[in-house]
Amino acid sequence: MIIVKTASNAGAIFNPVAFESMNVAATTVTANFATVDSGDSPSRDALIVSCTAGTEHAVANDLLQLIRSERTVTLDDVANDFAGISDVTGLAVTLNGTPVNRTFSVITPADNAAISTADSGAMVILGTGIDVKLPAPQLGLEYTFVNGDATIATAATVIATSDGSTEKDLFFGHFEVANANVPVANVGKVTFSTDSVEGDFFTCRCVSTTSTDNNPTWHVFGLADASGALAGS
Repeated sequence: MIIVKTASNAGAIFNPVAFESMNVAATTVTANFATVDSGDSPSRDALIVSCTAGTEHAVANDLLQLIRSERTVTLDDVANDFAGISDVTGLAVTLNGTPVNRTFSVITPADNAAISTADSGAMVILGTGIDVKLPAPQLGLEYTFVNGDATIATAATVIATSDGSTEKDLFFGHFEVANANVPVANVGKVTFSTDSVEGDFFTCRCVSTTSTDNNPTWHVFGLADASGALAGS
């Protein structure tokens, strides 16, 4: 558990198991947590960490490691004790009180659509001639891309970007295609080719905020039935 003390008589407790995503902005790192129950109006509770300019990504990494450790720790804004995380200047919490919908969403984007960070966790159904772009990298974003067409007349692609539009070589991981391992490294595009069949898929998880070419930012793993059906380029 993460115990957050924001004043002598105020604060909150976050369950690391409910951690969903993290946003990094100027002098601010925000960790988002799902609420426990399901509901019709998804929202998230947030731990907001203010930090020194230029240290945002280092603070984000340290906070992420603390969350993943699932230890019981106290972040104390009153005593300036931040469990070993350097360059923190303040803490705040937002408790929305509205349950998060615990089911995943399904989206069917149009061609040239930009996938939203708000759709993290979604199953994205692609088909003939549908090309989509990932958002700028944010730790914890994840999507599952699925070929929803029985046959693809024109290839469908998923493109990694630095800013939601500019292609960058950020994919790494492995595909299993026609029962053979296909390594993926330093590529910016994943293609469902015309050999792809309905149900071929790959998962995509953001593990870094670095958006320069050849960085291992988006980890992918996928399965496809036919040789050449799923590939990075």
